[in-house]
Amino acid sequence: MKYKLAFSEKFDVSAPSVTGYGGPAVTRFHAWLPSTWPAAPNSIDDDFIKTLTLILEESILGEINNVIADAKQHAGSLEHRGHVVAISLLCALDAISSYGYGAESGRQIPPFVTEHFPIEYRPYGKELQRLYRNSMIHSWNLFAASLHPGTQRVTMTDGVLSFGLLNLFEALVDGTEDFLDKLLTNAVLGRRTLARYSSLRKSAKP
Repeated sequence: MKYKLAFSEKFDVSAPSVTGYGGPAVTRFHAWLPSTWPAAPNSIDDDFIKTLTLILEESILGEINNVIADAKQHAGSLEHRGHVVAISLLCALDAISSYGYGAESGRQIPPFVTEHFPIEYRPYGKELQRLYRNSMIHSWNLFAASLHPGTQRVTMTDGVLSFGLLNLFEALVDGTEDFLDKLLTNAVLGRRTLARYSSLRKSAKP
């Protein structure tokens, strides 16, 4: 079961400018304060999944989509915006995966990738955490991996993993939707997600 928003068809990453899910990129700013999030239910239900979908797909993925669209409109590609977009995507992966797999300084990324990402990414969860997330977030650059600005598919050549930023974005969108789809049927995932949501909401200040 999917809880798609107005923009939540697949992002058209091959278009001259990235348009969101069958329409223009999302233009409004969604600063939904966590202190105003609804209280978590006792168990996963449809309303909770709709709320979490708004948080993950609109506040996070929709914002990144806007940045990508702006970059493609003004520069034609992500060639000189790559670091900013890559760091945003890796932070988003960190945040989204924390809901079902714990906030473990990135260590929750491999199981999230293995369980929810498209199949071609699943062998590389540890690399996404160590070579990409840790390296980009802490050192701004990649030292043992590679990135392209476009839709290049995942490859491992001479021991070096590489893929395109837009391909990673599409994989993160797919992974997030798969995660949301499984919340109603996976009791362990549901309990962890509710606990993470409640903890974040409780920690938020008005």
